[in-house]
Amino acid sequence: MVRHPKKKGDEKPDVDDNSTKDNPVGSPGTGQTEESKIKGGLDKLFWLRVCMGVLAGSLSAIIGNNQVESSRVVLGFGTMIILFVISYVIAKSMRIPIAISDKKKLITTGYGSYFLMFIFCWILVNTLIHPDVGIATVR
Repeated sequence: MVRHPKKKGDEKPDVDDNSTKDNPVGSPGTGQTEESKIKGGLDKLFWLRVCMGVLAGSLSAIIGNNQVESSRVVLGFGTMIILFVISYVIAKSMRIPIAISDKKKLITTGYGSYFLMFIFCWILVNTLIHPDVGIATVR
């Protein structure tokens, strides 16, 4: 069998292009996509809120140590709200490229973890400061 010669317009470009060898698979590219910038920013915001929850719970227990029992609750939740507002201000300064319709993500990202870490650390630090209270009531 005889093959017909290919026309100049029918030639396919080589698949072995050198542009793929410059950036091997797994190495970071020169630019990030918009989606990865948003995801990375929201991940940083989440972990910021977790750390701020630990800080808020610890501060609430330490500051409330010398207060009357009825004012500890107000002081604790006041500290929690103030530090959450501070975390929102930090989130705004991070300039995460979020669409205008998704601006509530700056508030809702990590607020559940923030609250749970706040409660956990508040109870833990308060228990460590006052270990005798729990033992005296059991006996």
